[in-house]
Amino acid sequence: MAPLTDPDPQGGMRFRPWAIPLIILVIAGSVSAAMALSGSVGAGLGLAVGAAAVAGLLVFAARAKPMRAMEVATAAEGERVLVVASGETTPQTAQRVAELAGNADDVRLLVPLASKRLDRWLSAEDPARAEAEARLAHSAGVLTAAGLRVSGSVGDSDLRQAIEDELRSFAADEVVVVSDDAERVEELRGELALPLTRVAA
Repeated sequence: MAPLTDPDPQGGMRFRPWAIPLIILVIAGSVSAAMALSGSVGAGLGLAVGAAAVAGLLVFAARAKPMRAMEVATAAEGERVLVVASGETTPQTAQRVAELAGNADDVRLLVPLASKRLDRWLSAEDPARAEAEARLAHSAGVLTAAGLRVSGSVGDSDLRQAIEDELRSFAADEVVVVSDDAERVEELRGELALPLTRVAA
């Protein structure tokens, strides 16, 4: 039988498409068996089996990663660079970004929201959006001073989701991420079928 997962250089689990329904079926079967056992053999054993199934589900949800690269819009004419400013853009940072962008015809600046997951659930993102818009204006000004003509937008608070959303409409040839989180950027490298460069914030 073929293995359920493929090797993942980032240390997680990348499941084959047919593996996820199979795993859900096994977990659902375990829960059903636990309910049946609680009536015939004893509640203790039934609860133990049910708890093991739930634990397996939590581990699966925490470690599973989608087996797909990010979608990128159809390529357009000219060189296009997506600059993701998840950290503060200083004049020194902007100069480095300008060197990487070179003579790009189109530079898009993306600033992810800094909101926490709880804020997203409560739809309380107004302060985070105002902060992101202020950082967008500041970063755009610094990049313009470094010689780049940029357009900009504010994206999702999840870095991966923000990049994926932007690439659906902006056909970038490469991505530059301004961030001090080297580990997170390395995770993105394996999911992005484009050249990716990190510039320390």
